[in-house]
Amino acid sequence: MSIIKEGEYIVDKYNPERVHTRVGYIQYIYKNEIYPEAFENFVLPLAVYDRGGIIAQANDTFRKLAGLRSDDIQNGAVNIFERLDDKNTVLIEAAHNVFDGKEKVCEGIGRAIRAKPGSVEYLQLEDYPNAIFFPIARDRDGISLAGILLDENKTDDTED
Repeated sequence: MSIIKEGEYIVDKYNPERVHTRVGYIQYIYKNEIYPEAFENFVLPLAVYDRGGIIAQANDTFRKLAGLRSDDIQNGAVNIFERLDDKNTVLIEAAHNVFDGKEKVCEGIGRAIRAKPGSVEYLQLEDYPNAIFFPIARDRDGISLAGILLDENKTDDTED
């Protein structure tokens, strides 16, 4: 796991064990067909995309922040690379490089997703200044799907 730090470091929030545990849970809820609503209703913005950047699935929170419709995602019409803030090269590199199989944490990046300044989405994106990129599925050619989790700046005191 690599931590790409552009802002203030949050003590122990992104140690490898915690990130790996969180990623493991997201991988589980993504693949869990018994409770598909677990992914959809996940509290933080979450999306899954392929090597070309096509978003395969995004939860309700992510769709609202990015201004996406479920139909557009189902039709393969949304590309994560076009939705990310293209002024932040660290973010773009992490989104592309996650297909190497390693988790990537970007801290203090500001707004990861493009939004119209002054809009509700623009203001809400301030609540998620960190992003975690992680592999989520493999095929015979390697990592086939990656995920992006937009994360808050606060720590969860209930975690060890």
